Amino acid sequence: MQPPVVAAEPRQSGVRFEPRITVRETITNNARLDNTNLSDQLTELMPGFRLVSDTARVKGFADYTLRYAHYARNSAPDQTWHNLNARGTVEAVEKHVFVDLAGLAAMQSISAFGPVAGYSPASSNMTQTTTYRVSPYLKGNFSGGLDYEARYALTDTRYDTGTRSNVSVQDWLLHLGRRPIGQLWFWGVDATQQNADFSNGRNIDTTTLRGRLSYAPIPQLRLALIGGYESTNQLSPTKKSHDITGFGIDWRPSDRSRFSVERESRYFGESHNARFEYRTARTVWSYTDRRGIVTGLGARLGSMGPLADLLDGFYSSSVPDPMQRAQMVQSAIARLGLPADMQVFPDFLTSVSTLQRLQQLSFALLGQRSTLTLLAMRTDSRLLNNSLLPGDDFNINSRIVQRGWNLSLAHRLTPNASISASLGEMRSVGSVPGLETRTRPYIVAWNTMVARRTTVGIQLRRILSDGNVSRYSESAIMGLLTHRF
Repeated sequence: MQPPVVAAEPRQSGVRFEPRITVRETITNNARLDNTNLSDQLTELMPGFRLVSDTARVKGFADYTLRYAHYARNSAPDQTWHNLNARGTVEAVEKHVFVDLAGLAAMQSISAFGPVAGYSPASSNMTQTTTYRVSPYLKGNFSGGLDYEARYALTDTRYDTGTRSNVSVQDWLLHLGRRPIGQLWFWGVDATQQNADFSNGRNIDTTTLRGRLSYAPIPQLRLALIGGYESTNQLSPTKKSHDITGFGIDWRPSDRSRFSVERESRYFGESHNARFEYRTARTVWSYTDRRGIVTGLGARLGSMGPLADLLDGFYSSSVPDPMQRAQMVQSAIARLGLPADMQVFPDFLTSVSTLQRLQQLSFALLGQRSTLTLLAMRTDSRLLNNSLLPGDDFNINSRIVQRGWNLSLAHRLTPNASISASLGEMRSVGSVPGLETRTRPYIVAWNTMVARRTTVGIQLRRILSDGNVSRYSESAIMGLLTHRF
């Protein structure tokens, strides 16, 4: 059995509600993260709560913080924003009717070429973003191994800046499949309809019919042939039809390793989704490579971030329930002194659908008292229709490439105290010659529990940013006090 990263919370059924209050004081020599180098003192008052439900019909969690910020020297007006990470499932009718719920709220970077989100709310490149998703669905099985699912999903993403387009996405799915127990061959058919409504643009409608024929010569290996048809107005004002052809491989030689890949030929070219994962008693290795259409930040609802996803993979064999595992991951990050909503590679906002390739490599060494993580990523985002002027970074760029890495070490000095250090780099390069920025953050933190439910901490931060768009540097010291009721 794999040893846990940190002592895990004991499993408790029922509903648990834990309110908290955090006060953070920051002294910085560059409050706006620009070349004005305006120093200031920032006071943040952050009440919040954590809600966990593990009942027969409702399973999920919500972590919410209301953040109020005041600058002593008025480098920015007082601000209030929200941080939320929530996911859950309601079983409305036992074993048949369910509702999935999810929500994210955070500060995000407006442009890929400005200061990175998360370091200062006074920056002009930051805005509040919210994404909510509700998805009722019906699923079950007929006799003879025939399974079905009918699902509707509404994902709504909104930004507090008028320079980017809000997007509301509606998805319909009808699935029918058959996999008799013990048989080598099985099949599935999915009919989907998606409508993406951009507030500053046009509606994108995509209808897809996709069939899959799978073959499992051994229990550890699954092979699939994919074929279908889709109709969309993504590339033109009117809908055009295209064929879908592809294949899939899913190989799981052991409970510690997995390799899977799916590749399809679609209307925009090749799409793929590949993943490799390997775990030992102390390490977890992961590599993902995806290429496909992205419609706003709603895609992030399936991920808690690179660091959390890495730890989620480590716990996957010992904690099969995804909701309980997500709670354990968040507790582990908090005990190591790292922010529960830590965004290692923040997104930037777009106003249209983009074609994106995401490559992400991650490694973690998980000891009894120390955790070492290395994360590296690369995204290649392209405008699908060059005739559009979406009102974002793609107004002048047909392609934006981002590369970044982050190395972090967290160590528990005592059962109640821990230190952490991280360094990294984030680089954004546009298709316009010379359009490039690079940000390098260096952070050292210490925190300790001074009472049973009270924690204090100190953080030192140094940020260096260069390039021809956003040049600045910042040094800051932060102190925080958190009390859980």
